[in-house]
Amino acid sequence: MRDVRELLAAIPELAAYERTATRLHPRPGEVSAADSHVGGPLRWPAGEPWPTCDAPVFAMQDVPLPGDLVRRLRDAERQRVQRHVMTEEEVALHREIAAVVGPGYSGFGSVGGGPVVGRRFGERPHPRPNPLIPVAQLRAADIPDLPRPGGADLLQVLWCPHLHAAGPTGPTVHLRWRCEADLTGPFAEPPDGEPADDDLVPVPCRLHPQRVVEYPFPQELPDTIRSRVGAGYPGLALAPGWKVGGHADWSLTDLGETPCPRCAGPTDLLLVVDSKEYDGGTPDRWRLADDPDPDEAREPTGVVVGRHGALRVFVCLRCPDTPSLLDQQ
Repeated sequence: MRDVRELLAAIPELAAYERTATRLHPRPGEVSAADSHVGGPLRWPAGEPWPTCDAPVFAMQDVPLPGDLVRRLRDAERQRVQRHVMTEEEVALHREIAAVVGPGYSGFGSVGGGPVVGRRFGERPHPRPNPLIPVAQLRAADIPDLPRPGGADLLQVLWCPHLHAAGPTGPTVHLRWRCEADLTGPFAEPPDGEPADDDLVPVPCRLHPQRVVEYPFPQELPDTIRSRVGAGYPGLALAPGWKVGGHADWSLTDLGETPCPRCAGPTDLLLVVDSKEYDGGTPDRWRLADDPDPDEAREPTGVVVGRHGALRVFVCLRCPDTPSLLDQQ
């Protein structure tokens, strides 16, 4: 089926499962603390402690290699008969280097003529609790699908911009729900923290909210409907890009469980942070009609999650403190 109208004409009972979402359509531009935006300043009260992260991070570590081991490797390299084919001795020495470096081994080398070191990817603590960085500020006045737990009408999203060992390998996320009427200033600037992973620092972007209708991932549909939707259904049913609300796309892993970490009940999709707005398989249904060049808008925020995937934030709106959990696709 080429578009959602054909889909609903063929399967009218699908309409009972529709749900609205607000696509955010971030585009680089000047933002202020008064706006809904990605990657800009927050209306964070100056007297309120800034949130920090103390969870272990995944990082590349250099491991010194014994000089004798490096010399034996160089000697073995000079014994090659074919330039690009390692000798058996070299293969054995590579295994020895991997054993010296330990779990998480990812190779060895030198930088700028310096000593040869092994490299491994593993956990390390923050030197001190690391201040989080702003990811998004969302106003209910701008985002019609933003929940309003406890009457809140503003959501601030922050994260620690590193890969972490706990949960999905990615940033740790902090949500702060507020009432705009309570925020009179002065406001705080984010404290300096560890140098961040560049892929996890959002470019300041203005938002161009667009409300759309979505339909569930096939595995969430009754068998009588799922058997009729067809192979191209997810592309028609689920919007790509940053969005609030709607349905979650489970195309990468198949349907997963997202129970509330406190009450174990079901959660709702709050926010999708996507590495891209469009991809080669995006149907015309999801392209903005007034985007002059969709290719230029493909990765507007500079954020790359996982392997160019998406980070999804689910929340429980029944528990009083709105607990959340993360999933990465």
